[in-house]
Amino acid sequence: MTNGDDSFPAPNARPEWDRALHHALVARATELAATLPADAVEKALLVALEAATVASRWNDVAQLARELEARRRATAATVDLVSVRARRGTS
Repeated sequence: MTNGDDSFPAPNARPEWDRALHHALVARATELAATLPADAVEKALLVALEAATVASRWNDVAQLARELEARRRATAATVDLVSVRARRGTS
């Protein structure tokens, strides 16, 4: 900016900037999550959760925490077919 104020984005554009950044980060995280093993996704969510907390981005913290909880619940509910088949004696 030419008025000596180095803040970016401009204070009145901050809400739009935050929304655009949020959507871009969610889209990129979703894209990456589809290509990573589950434990790597969980680790990435934890890193993002920490970064969002440090940045005081509480909406992002809440969303990331919900995603992490959903993944952990899904993992806990997953049946290991190899173990089930081994108990049954089938292959």
